[in-house]
Amino acid sequence: MRLALTNTISTGLAKRFTRCSLLLLSLSCFFVPAHGNEKLIILTDSWPPYINAEGEKSGSAARLIEILYDFEGTKTSWQYMPYELSYLKVKNQKAVLSFPYFKTPQRSQEVLFSQPIFSVTSKVYFNRQYLTSDAAQQAYADKKRIGRVSGYSYGESIDKELTEATVFASEKQALTALFNNVIDVLPMTEGVMVQQLNDYFSHRKQLIIALDGIMETSSLHVIAAKNPVGKRVIEKLDRVLAYLTKEGVSSLPTASVVEAAPVDVAKLITTEGYPLIIGQTAESGNDIAYYTLPQGTQALVIEWSSKIVHPSNTDRIYKNMMDLSKVVLLNGPHVGKELFVRNMHIELM
Repeated sequence: MRLALTNTISTGLAKRFTRCSLLLLSLSCFFVPAHGNEKLIILTDSWPPYINAEGEKSGSAARLIEILYDFEGTKTSWQYMPYELSYLKVKNQKAVLSFPYFKTPQRSQEVLFSQPIFSVTSKVYFNRQYLTSDAAQQAYADKKRIGRVSGYSYGESIDKELTEATVFASEKQALTALFNNVIDVLPMTEGVMVQQLNDYFSHRKQLIIALDGIMETSSLHVIAAKNPVGKRVIEKLDRVLAYLTKEGVSSLPTASVVEAAPVDVAKLITTEGYPLIIGQTAESGNDIAYYTLPQGTQALVIEWSSKIVHPSNTDRIYKNMMDLSKVVLLNGPHVGKELFVRNMHIELM
């Protein structure tokens, strides 16, 4: 009897030890050692300006996550892979965390979501080289020739319109298709669009504009596996967010990207019959100083002349050429001066 009881106890302890060992083994897959401390692994992928490419300085959203977890004494480590694969690994409990994701009803059934980390606005864009605004609106309504990036969400209302969209592997590929007239319209997060245009298509970025009245502002979240480990790390993050909100710290959970207004940068050139470029300190009057400007001087046009801005009732161009526009010199011996220069000397870059 005593032997049987001893065997039963030993068997129970062995099973319990096995379960604990398996749990510890699974936990070790989600953390990496860091000089005696553990780092929490977070799956992500490049999504500038919010998540910069692997090896680069953390983007604004990634840095925010690092700060929030560090507040609780937890160090983080980023592991890069496509978002679709990251989501699948978290859903199947092969990984604990991934970031960032929009929250949808379907996803809420499959993974755990943190409280909102920050919000972004998604819009639908078109190329005005090929379409008018009305034609682009119609293309979006017809759900034809729409593009999207694989694994991305743009908010619930926009996502519903993308059932027949052409899928691209990256934002750059999708935007290239928009420039090449392969697709008519393309949804994208506003900050990401600004970054992509500035990085890869700076000379043509004025061609891409957003459709009026179509936008969606949605919150982005950390997602976690639906298991005790995932629940614990999400609770830790939510605890920090709640504390910061209680203390009135509202500046952290923002990652808005504001693009500078477009400007007209020009090169000053000579023209036939006018071998020198003259800049003057006023349009008219008796107290005017005149400056000789080297050919090739760069300038920022801050006020176009009336003959440039408004239509003429004649095709005689002499007055248009001789009219004065106001510029700020960007280089040369008179850099920084505001001068008036004749339109015939201004060549946009």
